[in-house]
Amino acid sequence: MLKPPFSRPVPLPSPSQITTDNETPRNTLTTSIPHILPAAVRCGNTLVRTKDEQDAYYTKELRTERLDEIQTYLWLAGLPGCARALHRQLLLGREILITEDVNEHLVWYETRIFVKPFPTFLFNLDCWEQKLCKTQQLFEAACSFLLSYAWLVRHESDLRIAHEKGLLPHIIDWATWTEFTGDFLDHMDLQSLRGISPRFQYGELRLSRLDKIYRLTRFNWRDFVRGYMTISTWYQDFFARNFAWLLAVFAVISVALSAMQVVVAVARGGRAFENASYGFSVASLFLAAGMVLLVLLVWVILFVYHLVSTQMNDRRVMSERRSFAAVKGDVGC
Repeated sequence: MLKPPFSRPVPLPSPSQITTDNETPRNTLTTSIPHILPAAVRCGNTLVRTKDEQDAYYTKELRTERLDEIQTYLWLAGLPGCARALHRQLLLGREILITEDVNEHLVWYETRIFVKPFPTFLFNLDCWEQKLCKTQQLFEAACSFLLSYAWLVRHESDLRIAHEKGLLPHIIDWATWTEFTGDFLDHMDLQSLRGISPRFQYGELRLSRLDKIYRLTRFNWRDFVRGYMTISTWYQDFFARNFAWLLAVFAVISVALSAMQVVVAVARGGRAFENASYGFSVASLFLAAGMVLLVLLVWVILFVYHLVSTQMNDRRVMSERRSFAAVKGDVGC
């Protein structure tokens, strides 16, 4: 029988007692935040009433089925470790964008990272007992999402950012959050991450690599065209992203064609001019070809280095986690 990953209900500040500066008297507490389901959620191309499909609602809110399907390749998109805290995300110049799709939670693209707001039902002990502990998969998904927020909100500054971005309700103060996450982490095996879903064995995932994984492993036309997640449906964005390398190719070809044109035409000039023009043209051809080959060589070396080092690191970390899990299993923990 599954049990909530808490030893006791975490007392939460009463909303009626919150002061104007968001400080809460600790002597007036409630036992949980009220849990209110949305009227409907999207399922395919239509809306489904949550009162009729509550299990489907919790599954959609917490389970990362799309990422778990490609778990074998997730090491290509992210590192097997903690995600950076919210203040570090801002320090890296990333814009925190809200997403309600848990499959997009902690996925980043260029200067943006997508974060799903913390569902208030995870604070509700009754919800854990009646809904989230019903199946092993849903229980693991809930614990995994909770772990991701233990990564994101480690300092008071992170909590302030979470409040500003609407990721956590203002009713959650620092004392409440540390008590809540501390109790949760006491019930987790942080060394082996046993009981954590395959997706959250990794921290942040790079969208560009998820797109490539989806295109090369899903074997259907829709995923090949769309990739993992569509950022923009504007054709002008597609051309803007690809214009830079097209311009570089055009510049190299132009240099090569100009040089060859000079080589063909040098016979019309004097001997000295002919030799100088010919030598300069040939040098231009070799220089253009050399630059292209050098860039390709550096790219291949860096690609192979990062691929091999990432795979070795992933195998090492996963091996350590399996070892910790085996030790805990042997001692009956």
